[in-house]
Amino acid sequence: MNELPAFRPLILFSALLVLKMGAVAVATANARRKSKQVVNPEDVGVNPGSRAASEDAPATLRAKRAHLNDVENIPAFLLLALLFTLSGASATAGWAYFGTYFAARTLHTIFYLGARQPWRTAAFFVGQLTQFGIIVQLLLKLF
Repeated sequence: MNELPAFRPLILFSALLVLKMGAVAVATANARRKSKQVVNPEDVGVNPGSRAASEDAPATLRAKRAHLNDVENIPAFLLLALLFTLSGASATAGWAYFGTYFAARTLHTIFYLGARQPWRTAAFFVGQLTQFGIIVQLLLKLF
């Protein structure tokens, strides 16, 4: 696979996207720690000063929604990026598509956690358009 032109950007941006998803999970845990509010009673023991509640604090819920958005969107991109790479896509196309998607998803997370609209929606749509571009390229190669 190392001979495929888009292999290097595939590896780099796939790894960065997975790390970013992990960072949002850490942000969720940090929001929970700061709020001192947990939903599982047994978590009180590992979060000093916290209390159990029926739902997470608003900041924790926001971070969880940002993480869920990643979980809903990034796996499909990773599959498309792999197929695009396996199809023999150029390195330039790989760097452009994968880098744009990574930047869009990173900005989406920043804007989501910071409650910044319309920027969050704009970043989301840039990511979606990037995926659409990859799909069009794959279909053009197929037909």
